[in-house]
Amino acid sequence: MPVRLAHDHDREVGDVPGIDLGVTELQGSPGEAVAGWFDAGVRHVTLIDPVNLAVEDDTASRDAVRRLVLVRELTSHGIGVEWRLLLPVDGGADWRVFCHLYPPAELSPAAGDEEPLDAWRRSYYIDKCTFRRGPGFVQVRDRRSSRLNLLTIDDPAYLAMLAQVMEGAPISDIDLDIARDFAAEGLVVQVGTMLVWLPYRLRRWPLPSMII
Repeated sequence: MPVRLAHDHDREVGDVPGIDLGVTELQGSPGEAVAGWFDAGVRHVTLIDPVNLAVEDDTASRDAVRRLVLVRELTSHGIGVEWRLLLPVDGGADWRVFCHLYPPAELSPAAGDEEPLDAWRRSYYIDKCTFRRGPGFVQVRDRRSSRLNLLTIDDPAYLAMLAQVMEGAPISDIDLDIARDFAAEGLVVQVGTMLVWLPYRLRRWPLPSMII
């Protein structure tokens, strides 16, 4: 997967020597790659190809999930990302499920206008749908519906599936009953033949703890 890395998100300084790091291929786990980029000072990433969720076959599904996980991990680290999101034309995925992620440069289809994309950009903020780990539990803080939905996952079977779908897993390999529970809360989304976890890990509080 080709991506362009930069030390700064400001286009006006893009020509300054050392800012644009050029195009590279994503190797290994998106989470591990993004952590390495962040430590190396990368603060903006451009996905060359779109995140196309209108897929059906296994290969295309894996590719789409890998790109989506990359955007999720970049958002988690606070790295700006330029990407394009292509949704199924049959309405199989609602853009609001993804509105906690860094807003895309292009959203298609967009109901014939740019209203959904504008709404996404206006409503985006850090910590909109995140998770944190504790001893024996995972807590999700979800504000995509404009109010806080606080979920604590501590059942071992649910935690095991969470780990399974963190970077995507074939639907045929997972417990569908648990998957339906996660899907009902908007925590996972189906991409072709795959299922993938949506909330990103909260790495630092965006506001003082007493406010949160």
